[in-house]
Amino acid sequence: MKSKMKTLSLAVLGFVGFGAAGAAMAQTCPASLTPPWSAALVTGAGSNASSVSGGFDTTACKLRTAIGQNANANGKAAVLDQTPANETRYRAQFIVDVSGIGLTQSNRAAIAFNVIGGTSPAGGTNNMFQAFLRGNGSGAALRFLVGDTAQPSFYRTIDVPLPNQAGANRVEIDLTVGGGTGSLRYWVTDVAASTSDGSPTGSSTTLANAAWTGVDQVTLGLGGASGQWRANFTATSYVFFDQFDSRRQTFIGH
Repeated sequence: MKSKMKTLSLAVLGFVGFGAAGAAMAQTCPASLTPPWSAALVTGAGSNASSVSGGFDTTACKLRTAIGQNANANGKAAVLDQTPANETRYRAQFIVDVSGIGLTQSNRAAIAFNVIGGTSPAGGTNNMFQAFLRGNGSGAALRFLVGDTAQPSFYRTIDVPLPNQAGANRVEIDLTVGGGTGSLRYWVTDVAASTSDGSPTGSSTTLANAAWTGVDQVTLGLGGASGQWRANFTATSYVFFDQFDSRRQTFIGH
């Protein structure tokens, strides 16, 4: 087993720096995001990412991110996890709160979570799953782009309104890899809501995603912000994340 795989099948205690384990071990938020993350990806004038006090659902700290208004389309405020190694099943969960930025208009969008494959299909990119934060005209929502080479665009699109517009939301995915047999299940709930493995918010099956080989790394935080996002949100227009957890098999839940 490759060394970078060793923690993925566990609850990854302390791995994210913002989870319940971190709250139990220390009440002082870390000055650096690395470790526990593999790298901090902060680029573009005014972009920022840091650990701050006041986590969600009993945690001590959370990840605070913002894209600078003068950053270009390549601006980032995210963290990178290189623990996975071509995983053919990947389960992950995180908490996100966009209540402080007034995300309503659909032309304001930014990537919040990016699952990157070990390879990329011919003519495609190595992004095998992306979760965008965006407005839907009346409120904040997630837009999933789910890798599927059987589609003309290489992706299926799934839109999910955030159930808690005024606070934090919990997002979990269960992604499997296969040539026409791949699948995605997802849970999007209020941060305090109970979830069960057998009752996802939705699913997408018969995915042709084997060309990506498997999950090799992921980013959590902001990137790929649209021009309208950057024009309307500033370096203090914060989006918060917390309680990242990733596993091979077992349901994470709440």
